Amino acid sequence: MLGNREALWTLWEVSRAGTHAAAAARLGITASAVGQQLKALERHTGVALFERVGRRARLTPAGAALVARLAEHLPALDAAVEEASEVHRVVRGEVTLGGPWPFFRYWLRPRLPSLLAAHPELRLDVRFDVPSRVARRLLDGELDLGLVGLLPEAPGLELRPVAQERFVAVASPAYLKRWGSPRSARDFATHRFIAFDADLAMLLPWWRAAFGAREPLPTQVVCRIANLDEMLALAEAGVGLTVLPDYLVGPALREGRVVELTAEAARSASRRPWGTLWVAWRRAAAPTARFLAVRDWLLAKEPRSPPSPIDRRGRRA
Repeated sequence: MLGNREALWTLWEVSRAGTHAAAAARLGITASAVGQQLKALERHTGVALFERVGRRARLTPAGAALVARLAEHLPALDAAVEEASEVHRVVRGEVTLGGPWPFFRYWLRPRLPSLLAAHPELRLDVRFDVPSRVARRLLDGELDLGLVGLLPEAPGLELRPVAQERFVAVASPAYLKRWGSPRSARDFATHRFIAFDADLAMLLPWWRAAFGAREPLPTQVVCRIANLDEMLALAEAGVGLTVLPDYLVGPALREGRVVELTAEAARSASRRPWGTLWVAWRRAAAPTARFLAVRDWLLAKEPRSPPSPIDRRGRRA
């Protein structure tokens, strides 16, 4: 049956190309193979499809009728095959990407202009969400790619590390003036904390780095709020201490709205208050050209920016 399908495609190409040799060139086979396939098709149908007129072969009425029926279906099939193939060759269409907004603002924003400039037909749908929901939305097929800060317990996901965040503890000058500046673990434990969630994301790795794994975690969490900007705003307002990525608190530190807190590290402390971020995607994701283009761009170590403009003197700006 498969051979008959191939022969029908060959007959269609011969009818469009005009000769066996031209059809063979289009199909990437030899002219002899074209002739063999057509003879096999004639044996299968029991009718002659071509007749000799001088040195040329032309379709018989039965052959012309068969080609007419093929013309009703094969072009659409041909277009469908080409379209399916193009998905894996051309960066075109939409890719959905999810992750935390503050990190996107710091890390993804400088990458986006050059990515979209490199692929004019690419469309990105960027969605902001917390890591736990990003992992679920990836598994449910709502997202193609995601950035997560905690390793999800999801064997259906593929992950690659792409960046690290350094965490810092901060408080407002007014808060410290009222409650004092903590140094030791015992001092910190008496203070009020603003945390991201019940898992103490960011606060936990900072605490372990400062005081070691044996030191009990702080219990006075007066506010849990899953938004880094709001955590910083509450710290600036004097509600309590908080731990955030250094890139987020940098402007507030420079302007004196908050102060970085330095702990007296214990001997068992790791002294590395860092967090790793991963690019994640479904293991079963279709490797389309647009998916691979965005994934590989995210995994690149440095953002690729378009060249800077040249001023009137021929120098880079």
